Amino acid sequence: MADDDVYRAELRAKSIEELRSYLDGTDFDFGCRPAVRREGGDYVVEVYAPLSKIERVRTLRAAAGLTLQVIENASEVGRARQAEVGSGNRFTTGQSPTGLGIKE
Repeated sequence: MADDDVYRAELRAKSIEELRSYLDGTDFDFGCRPAVRREGGDYVVEVYAPLSKIERVRTLRAAAGLTLQVIENASEVGRARQAEVGSGNRFTTGQSPTGLGIKE
């Protein structure tokens, strides 16, 4: 676990107004598809931030009536996915790819 790892967390509020007013004072990253969803009567949004930033806002969120739960270390998940990608050129033997793709 590196100090600059980014974590994925869920921020929950009872109303959309509470969530919006809280998020106005933060600089969380919302990923490529920011969306608020309803879940069990709460409004939930996923945010991405270093753990140090998440820890700093934990005290503020309790006063605002929000809950914040860390889901995963997104950087660690990314490193694991990168390990699944091959590093060599599988077409060095001269074979063309096969399948449904169109060769131009």
